[in-house]
Amino acid sequence: MKVDNKVISEADIESIKAAVQSRKPVDFFCYTLTPEQKDRFLKILKVFLQECNQEYLFNYLSYCLFELLDNASKANAKRIYFKEHSLNINDENDYKHGMKEFKETLDENALHYETELEAGKLEVHLLLSADDVISITVSNNTKITESEYKRIKEKIEKTKVYNTMADAINDIDQTEGSGLGIITVLIMLKKLGLASDHLQFQTTDTETIATIEIPKDTLEEL
Repeated sequence: MKVDNKVISEADIESIKAAVQSRKPVDFFCYTLTPEQKDRFLKILKVFLQECNQEYLFNYLSYCLFELLDNASKANAKRIYFKEHSLNINDENDYKHGMKEFKETLDENALHYETELEAGKLEVHLLLSADDVISITVSNNTKITESEYKRIKEKIEKTKVYNTMADAINDIDQTEGSGLGIITVLIMLKKLGLASDHLQFQTTDTETIATIEIPKDTLEEL
């Protein structure tokens, strides 16, 4: 079931409960991660975890969810920005040049990007499922570049030696802004006793997918 609303509704809540009970996924999406949509997605996560009897995970996974949603939303907007500025996102020099002003431009022209994202059907999806594994998947329908994928892998490797955000502050990739998004996710998972392989990234010709998977037998030990 695919749901797109501006706020969480009774129908959303019922669809989550039915999905958990029948062990089927529910797919929620938006075009732009506005404050209202952020709040909606976090409430959706809370209801989902409550229904799974794992509400105590919310304080950890809410950080993870926001970072993954924010990354996915910015990735879609980035494609619009690069196209509008005649920059090749797959060219390393163009990429570095474009990223210098991308975030500021995005913040200053939020309404423009909101319109363009919806016009281009560039979506951010949240897929929730609970079977033997609690799965939280965030995807966006643009393909990640090789350099972006490489940076993600490098951050995952580096985070294996971090225990707190303070450990990471002086060792971040300024090309992507603060560079702390994925690091935050991995540190939150580490606080739950989960290794970095519980966060997986995949890419196809049409989308980029980030998935957090927590086996239920692991939760019994937390």
